[in-house]
Amino acid sequence: MKKVTIIALMVITIASSAFAGDNNALDFKGADAFKKSFPQATEVSYTVKKDFTEVNFTWHSLKLQAFFDRTGNYIGLSREISVKDLPLSYVININKEYKGFDITEAIEFDHSENGLSYYVTVIKEDRKYVLNVATDGSISVFKKMKS
Repeated sequence: MKKVTIIALMVITIASSAFAGDNNALDFKGADAFKKSFPQATEVSYTVKKDFTEVNFTWHSLKLQAFFDRTGNYIGLSREISVKDLPLSYVININKEYKGFDITEAIEFDHSENGLSYYVTVIKEDRKYVLNVATDGSISVFKKMKS
């Protein structure tokens, strides 16, 4: 359950920057692993939170977020994607299960242990859900919000 909570915080949170600038001046647990994995990263900023560190950066023109746990272990990598870039079978299943809802946002999250999944925001009138869509196509409500 704690892992789900940490992932929830990472996916839902839009971080404010604790530091922005030079890759060499990064000072958080996991900074060395980040610099090794993404040596060409630019526009790097990071926020140290209670259970993880979120690093926002640009890499080869892609806006990405990397996550590290409190001890500096890599958790995963995410990026916002266009709704039209979601796998078609996922869109079909979401439209079946959430008839009348509009798909408004999508985040691709590649977890170091659990692999690839998507977090998709759907809205209908005053209902707003963030759905987790696993690689097997299963859909679960990740978070309920008011729109």
